[in-house]
Amino acid sequence: MGNSNFAKILLGLDGSSYAQAAIEYTCQLALGHNAIVTGVAIIDLPGIQSASVPVPIGGAHYDAQREDKIVEETQAKAKAILDDFERICQSRNVDAVLHADTGRAFSEIIEESKFHDFIVIGKRTFFGYSAHESHGTLEQILKHGLTPVLAVPDSVRKIEKVLIAYDHSVPASKAVHMFLLLGIWNACDITLLTVNDNAEAAQALLVNLSEFFESYGIQPNLVTRSGHPDAEVKSYIEENDTDLLVMGAYGRKSIREFFVGSVTQHLIQETEIPLFLFH
Repeated sequence: MGNSNFAKILLGLDGSSYAQAAIEYTCQLALGHNAIVTGVAIIDLPGIQSASVPVPIGGAHYDAQREDKIVEETQAKAKAILDDFERICQSRNVDAVLHADTGRAFSEIIEESKFHDFIVIGKRTFFGYSAHESHGTLEQILKHGLTPVLAVPDSVRKIEKVLIAYDHSVPASKAVHMFLLLGIWNACDITLLTVNDNAEAAQALLVNLSEFFESYGIQPNLVTRSGHPDAEVKSYIEENDTDLLVMGAYGRKSIREFFVGSVTQHLIQETEIPLFLFH
């Protein structure tokens, strides 16, 4: 995988098939780079409280009992998730720390990430009590988080071919910097792709970017395309059996526009490979 420069990985655990894939990716990274993994499970107390229904006069006591029972059950589920993770780590000699938090999943994960190099989490998450989060937790982490995120599907593949989608924006540049500095996949077959209807400008942009990669000892492939960014990026991934997509805020005027829909959300939902994301 090449030289790397990180020590601690934060792993989001919710008991889903996406989290199981995230565990596998994280264990591989931890073993390959001698890193410590913090596995975090969330007790969604705000979600439990908001799910309460109006009660008749005199029913408050029973409603409180019901809420206590749900919290107890959720705590037991979180413990089971962490116990299972601990068994996996012990069987594979992965250095792991177990952590349970109470609160909104995205805010607790962001808080924990302050002391980690990057986050590994499923593309879909199920931390919420109602289990109807869809992409909400990941979206909030991407919008407000501090560290890079490896968002993974519910299956695992060996990462050998990496595509870096780049548009010269500050967020895209930040993603490139973090990718290179972490050094996890620098030894992979790396392709730099930009989507621009101006072929001359696109080629000039990639030449400058490739020189930056070459300073890290990387000789990337250069690809320019015209059209709509998300369609072209997805098409390239499918045509070339890409294993990992790296991107920042691609083709948007603001971080908010980028993370609330558009190119990134589409690629998170419509691709079956991990995405390394940073803003």
